[in-house]
Amino acid sequence: MDTTAVVSVASLPTPYDVSDEVDSPLSDRERGDLEVCEQALHGFRKALVVAGKALEVIKRGRLYRETHGRFGDYVEEVWGFKRAHAYRLIDEWPVAVAVSPIGDINEAQARELLPVVKKHGQDAAVVVYREARELSGGRVTAAGLAEARKVLPKRLEVPEQAADVLRVAAAEGRVPLIVPPRVQVTEQVTPPTGEDVLKDGVRAGAQAVAVLEAALAQQQQIYDNLAGTVALAQVYDPGRAEMLLHQLRQYAHRTMYRARGRSGGNEDQGDGG
Repeated sequence: MDTTAVVSVASLPTPYDVSDEVDSPLSDRERGDLEVCEQALHGFRKALVVAGKALEVIKRGRLYRETHGRFGDYVEEVWGFKRAHAYRLIDEWPVAVAVSPIGDINEAQARELLPVVKKHGQDAAVVVYREARELSGGRVTAAGLAEARKVLPKRLEVPEQAADVLRVAAAEGRVPLIVPPRVQVTEQVTPPTGEDVLKDGVRAGAQAVAVLEAALAQQQQIYDNLAGTVALAQVYDPGRAEMLLHQLRQYAHRTMYRARGRSGGNEDQGDGG
C-alpha cells in the first residue's frame, strides 16, 4: 500500500452499517475499503476531511473486526489516539467539507465550529467562518473562532444574522482575537491635563489586560491542540516535526522573557538547540 499517496474524499467509500452480530471475515470489497481508509489515515496530518470520513467508514462498517473487538481499541492501538478523538474527527469532517469552498480548515478550527453546527446549523457555521476570515484578513485561528461563537445569541433568525453579530462585536472590540484592538493616536490641541493622563493610562492598561487575556487563550489552545499531535507528526515527517518543535520551544522561551518584563534583546539567547 502506498502510504504517501493523497486519498481524496471522493475515492473513499460511502459509510455503510454492518450489524454487531456479523463475525465473518472481511469480504474482498470490505478488505479493499479498509485498505483505502487506512491509506487515508496515514495522511491524517494533512487531511481532516479524509481522516474523519475514513474513520466513519471503518466504524460503521466494523472493518476493524478481524483484529479488534471494539472500534475504540482499534484506533488506540493502530493509530495512537483515544476513542473520543476519533469520534470528534467523525463529527468534524462534514464541517470541514462545508467550509472548504471558502478555505481549508484544521481540526482545531473544525472543533470550534462544531458547536455552531449543533446549535444553529451548518449554514450558520459557514457564515461564522466566512465572516471571521474576512474580519481577520484571512488569518482566522481556532481561538478566534471560539471567540466568535461565544458572541452569538442563543438563537439566530437566519444564518446570515451571524455575520451581522460578528461585525457589531468587532466594532465594539469584543472579538480581539479576530480584530485586535488598535490604539488610536489623536492630535493634542491643548496640553493634556492630569485627568486626561489618568484616563489614557486606565485605557491603555485595560487594553494591555485584554492582550494578556488573548495571549492566554491562545496558549491554552496551543496546549490543547498538541495533545496526541506530536507523536503523529514525528512519525509522518520526523525532520519537519523536529524543526517545528524547535521553533515552538524558541517562541515559548521568548514569551517567558516578555512575561517576566525583560527587554527583547535577550530573547534569542535561551534556546541554542
